[in-house]
Amino acid sequence: MLVRYIPFRSLVHRSSFLPGLWDDDLFDFFRRGFGGEKVEEPKVEWVEKDKNYLLRAEFPGYEKEEVKAEVLDGVLRLRAEHKDEKWDQNEEEGWRSIETSSGSCSRSIPIPEDVVVDKIKAEMKNGVLRMTLPKDQKKLPSTREITVH
Repeated sequence: MLVRYIPFRSLVHRSSFLPGLWDDDLFDFFRRGFGGEKVEEPKVEWVEKDKNYLLRAEFPGYEKEEVKAEVLDGVLRLRAEHKDEKWDQNEEEGWRSIETSSGSCSRSIPIPEDVVVDKIKAEMKNGVLRMTLPKDQKKLPSTREITVH
């Protein structure tokens, strides 16, 4: 299993040690890493069965229309993005308010060579994406025991 290295991860999870200090914007670079963007990845579970692989990815707060999945060069790319804009105004008092918010997250997962890309199925419900990636029975690796001398 590959895990992305995030510098200073151990410092971020020490909320009992000076919790107010770590929540300050001054130390936000510890949470973001050095790339400038906050690192956001959906949580993913991967299970291998006899005839297929099952994938479960969590996208809390995202609607089905905001989540995209694609396979490109043997890599499954999951991405979610939303933008929201709220306008409020009062002509009599002469004020206007605009609130905008946006968020995105993505994850790239190499898929095994025996996956039949054309038959992948996906379903999204309550912020959870469930995918079935069928195996090509012809490409399944054969098992052969090797004698050790």
